[in-house]
Amino acid sequence: MPHPTLEQIVAGTGELSALPDSWHRIDAVLAHAAATTSQIADALTSDPGLSARLLRMANSPMFGLAQRVEKLSQAVHLIGTRQLRELALAATVVDLVAGGSGRKERIDAFLHHSTATGLYGRALASRRREANVERFFVAGLLHDLGGYAMELAAPEVTVESRRLASAKALPIERAEQALLGYDHAAVGGAILTRWRLPPSLVEPVAWHHQPSAAPTQRIEAAVIHLASLATSVLGIGGDGGVATPLDLRAWELLGITPDELSPMATETEAALGPMLGILVGDGA
Repeated sequence: MPHPTLEQIVAGTGELSALPDSWHRIDAVLAHAAATTSQIADALTSDPGLSARLLRMANSPMFGLAQRVEKLSQAVHLIGTRQLRELALAATVVDLVAGGSGRKERIDAFLHHSTATGLYGRALASRRREANVERFFVAGLLHDLGGYAMELAAPEVTVESRRLASAKALPIERAEQALLGYDHAAVGGAILTRWRLPPSLVEPVAWHHQPSAAPTQRIEAAVIHLASLATSVLGIGGDGGVATPLDLRAWELLGITPDELSPMATETEAALGPMLGILVGDGA
């Protein structure tokens, strides 16, 4: 029996096939350049669960705001529309995964590793003084979405890929490429393209194993590449298999020194539990 094509995998992802209508309604307002603060706050408030989580994020140590944020209109002013849009997208995708049909232990591992990667990526982007560091958080959160999608659409392919990776001591993406001609990063990029997300999110996901080959978003892809490797070393989620090799050109591109890695790891570990509590629930 032939293996499924990338297009067949993407078409068979069920709950991941499209972002919900509630997201599109909110996004239409947040993406409008002329939207007022009150219009943006009203759009976010239309989803009570989302608005509550955004307020908790705004008051989390991640932002370190000097004053407590009580209303979404304050969050729009203090954090920014683009940043809130990224965070709203993150919460929406977490809902799709957490409320989906995947196995609970796999969902938990995915969310732990992905959230940690997003936090580490955000910390790294902050040190580089990148603009809108929340997009790095979201890219990290989404970076392994393709692997989760492959388990939904073709679980037998995931099992076969892992067996090959174990037998040949290969990173999982190389086993997937050997079997299928594509890997989970390509699947994730295709899903995000289907969702009509921008290249600043699509490319870091699609190229996080080969960031120096990214067409236009090499800094973003390099940040997520390094963040994913760092969180794997920390043992946060992941499949526990052979690690992806470090792309040395990406390391050079970022200009990070080895002594900067440990403080970001400490920051990530401290923030992970509270952020999972916000995104998934305090029982996470």
